[in-house]
Amino acid sequence: MRAVVFVEPGKVAVTDVPAPTLVEPTDALVRVTRSAICGSDLHFLHAKTPTAPGEVLGHEAVGVVEDVGGAVGSVRPGDRVVVSFAVACGACWFCAHGQTNLCEHAAVFGAGPFGGGLPGTQAEAVRVPWADVNLLSVPSAVDDERAVFVGDVLTTGFHAASLTGADARDVVGVFGAGPVGWCAAASLRALGVERVFLLDREPARLALADAAGAMPLHVGERSAESALADATGDRGADAAIDAVGATDAYAAATTVVRRGGRVVVAGVYAGETVELQLGVAWARALDIRFTGICPVHREWQEVMRRVETRSLDPLPLVSDRLSLDEAPIGYERFDRRLATKVLIEP
Repeated sequence: MRAVVFVEPGKVAVTDVPAPTLVEPTDALVRVTRSAICGSDLHFLHAKTPTAPGEVLGHEAVGVVEDVGGAVGSVRPGDRVVVSFAVACGACWFCAHGQTNLCEHAAVFGAGPFGGGLPGTQAEAVRVPWADVNLLSVPSAVDDERAVFVGDVLTTGFHAASLTGADARDVVGVFGAGPVGWCAAASLRALGVERVFLLDREPARLALADAAGAMPLHVGERSAESALADATGDRGADAAIDAVGATDAYAAATTVVRRGGRVVVAGVYAGETVELQLGVAWARALDIRFTGICPVHREWQEVMRRVETRSLDPLPLVSDRLSLDEAPIGYERFDRRLATKVLIEP
């Protein structure tokens, strides 16, 4: 079958790879009808985390079940399903306590050794371990283009928004107007938060703020700290989300919140380090929460329900619709920030 593979830092290609087969009785085979390029894929593109040549990339997918192992009971061939980007076993202590992101057997599609070596979803088909846990049926009213967001980026944004604990009276700043930041801002609005600022340096991304119900703020033109102070009577934002995964975004998020404010770190980090002035953070009573990998399975039914009712609609994010063979073009455009979200149709 055809798939997108890592070649070397900065380069991907589409080539023939072995088609997946059932390995365990808990497996399912899914024919991919839509996949997507995620911001996290750029970390693998640039070898921010170890990736070997020939690794199949991608972790977002929706498709149709083609075959299932004998122990699979929740889906059957012909079902439309979305795939969780993070694989969980569903049976360990962490899974039993709703922390599927910390599963004893956790894996991530298309993430190389970092993700457990599972081939990715930017392919014609994918094998899904523990299919009863890691596949969610797609309602007939939800099209493939919207459904593919539920397996990762929209649910990740919703999770980050939920962790802020913000309510209608609060002011929240979201650093990064890429897909995760946009989804976090849209989720905050869907959760009833009335004043959400979406902060970035890219005008094209900020142009989508209105579609998320957020107020755009170009941090290259105005200080985030000053703008959020003005919006709160000099108090500071009640909460902030780092949806970038860059140390300057993290530092800015901790700076703009008020005393007793909450910072949610949703951006992906690897080897970066920062200095934390413990006395200052302690005196300000800051609540800093790291999302880690999103516990998709805890949130995705609610997110799918909101997509079905259109209280959350990720479609404004889509800028590029490409064939599988055109995926390298999608990577280049996304890496150059010429695209906001790239969907791939095998």
